[in-house]
Amino acid sequence: WSPSRAPGGVLLSAMKRSEMEGLDTDVLRQLIVDATAVLADRAAKATTGRGDSQQGLFTFGGGAASGGGVNFPPRSTNGGVQSIFSAAPGALGGASTSGGATGSTGGTQLFSANTSSGLFSSGGAGAALPSRDLAASSGGDGKAAENSDDEGQLVNEEEVIAVNGWTPSMTLEVIGTIATGEEDEEQDYCQRSKLYRWRDGEWKERGLGEARLLRDKKTGRVRFLMRQERTGKVIANHFVVDTAPYCSLSKNADSEKIWVWMCQDFADGSAEVQQLALKFGSVESAAKFQEAFDEAKLQNVKVAAEEAEKKAKESNS
Repeated sequence: WSPSRAPGGVLLSAMKRSEMEGLDTDVLRQLIVDATAVLADRAAKATTGRGDSQQGLFTFGGGAASGGGVNFPPRSTNGGVQSIFSAAPGALGGASTSGGATGSTGGTQLFSANTSSGLFSSGGAGAALPSRDLAASSGGDGKAAENSDDEGQLVNEEEVIAVNGWTPSMTLEVIGTIATGEEDEEQDYCQRSKLYRWRDGEWKERGLGEARLLRDKKTGRVRFLMRQERTGKVIANHFVVDTAPYCSLSKNADSEKIWVWMCQDFADGSAEVQQLALKFGSVESAAKFQEAFDEAKLQNVKVAAEEAEKKAKESNS
């Protein structure tokens, strides 16, 4: 920023640009504030001494109003306007017109419209921020206005639910009914209890659930089935047979509410000899289970006899 001189040879800045570049931003701002205050004081004193002269802090043209302080005189075409901010036509950016802020000869302003003497100049050689044409910035065809109208509006997006040429390995379709293998059976007995299995020299808990006796509707055979209460996992599944040592109930030595027996269990998918123990909440419940279990054995004996007789007739014929 090279020193600028006003008419008459008055030095506006005694600092070189290199010196000012070394100053802090806050210091530069303070210098501008202080310079503004000094110019305002000078303008006020000049106005008081000369009446209606053009020494207002904010000058918008010609002669100042009478009295001291900050003046807003009308626009003038002659020079010599000593103002800090000029708001004549073309002062903020665009091209200047006749009768500008400083007139034909130009004055000394901090912000000038059509001369190069201001700190922020738009008409002369000084650096300035050019005015922006709103019509040009929007493309001249109203596209900016259209874009602003579209803001905040709901855009409907189509959900992609299928991809051509690709099929998922699994789906999330909810199945109404799940086959359990119990659809062709009738329930003869059901009681909530806890099942144990003898493993590694000790009783290990298998789970809590409903112990049931299910009878096949076609053949009449009865099986013992028990699932875990929450998971539905099968923890016991075997036919109730009257063949020693299987399905022979015996009381546990520690409690009368526990029945123990041997069976060929299919709970794990294949036949395996297991020793099971079923614990009930009361002695009465344990007694009812024994009664239903023994009836199931008799039912299976009867069914086995009928099947044997039927096979014998078929072989004789």
